[in-house]
Amino acid sequence: MRKTQKRVIEYRVYDLPEPFPIIFIGGKQWHISDVRSNRLHFHNCLEVGICHTDSGIIEFENNPQPFRAGDVTVVSRNILHTTYSSPGESSLWAYLFMEPEHLIPPYLRQSLEEAELLDEIEQNICRIFPRTEYPQVYFFADRIAKNLENKPANYAADVRALCVSFMIELMRIRSGTTSAEHDANARNTLILAPALDFIQDNYSQQFRMEKLAELCRMSLTHFRRVFGEIMSCSPLEFVHRTRATAARNLLRGTNMSILEISERVGYMSISCFNRHFLRETGINPSEWRKNNTEVPRQNISVYPGWTLPENSKERGGAEVGHQI
Repeated sequence: MRKTQKRVIEYRVYDLPEPFPIIFIGGKQWHISDVRSNRLHFHNCLEVGICHTDSGIIEFENNPQPFRAGDVTVVSRNILHTTYSSPGESSLWAYLFMEPEHLIPPYLRQSLEEAELLDEIEQNICRIFPRTEYPQVYFFADRIAKNLENKPANYAADVRALCVSFMIELMRIRSGTTSAEHDANARNTLILAPALDFIQDNYSQQFRMEKLAELCRMSLTHFRRVFGEIMSCSPLEFVHRTRATAARNLLRGTNMSILEISERVGYMSISCFNRHFLRETGINPSEWRKNNTEVPRQNISVYPGWTLPENSKERGGAEVGHQI
């Protein structure tokens, strides 16, 4: 009997610029291969996908769901998934990666949180929205994508307003979700999600590893073992990695001094910050800022978070099959 190949879990980090944490990925080259990847992945932000052509399957953990042209997908951070097209097809997609909590104005976010649904969407949703059934979801997602792609005058303000409308629409739909559907989505959340969410929200603070273990309802020893198996690093290493990601955004997008940035991301001394930043990036903060103040145009596949699937095929002379 042929031995079943063990699936690989990947954690993909997307650097979202401050103070406008949203990026658009699209264009004729963004096709999804029909190769079923051996990798399930999750990421550090909300993913919204717009399927333009063809059909295929999205797997949320071991739960395959079909998609087709016109569908919008919404996947919260920390939910395992992978996407592949139907045999012989190569579906064309556009993607939005965002942090809604930092796109929505604070005074609006406070009123939205009273419904206790916004956090549910940000942390615990994995769903496909067909255009025919949810035209408003498609409308808002498509408008956001077109603004980010074409960058008309005042596009950033328009995107923020559209994000509010988009999240409200999802909240309305979510409020009508049955308890069975909610439980099914909840089961797709990684066992480490409480710790990962806590780190994402509190990386600039000082906290003990016991806190993370308690959030996941594990002993410290068991938590460290499980974390290492899934993340391929220790919890402390992951904290430093998260801080380095935040520091890169501040180095690139603000005029803050390196000392101010080191304090903002959670380090008690600049020497400690420099040491860990160098370990994570291979370069010190001042050199990184010098090299990345003007970010050159380049294919997004070189950034962390994007890979090509195994055995990707070529059709019409162009390589297809980005793994999302």
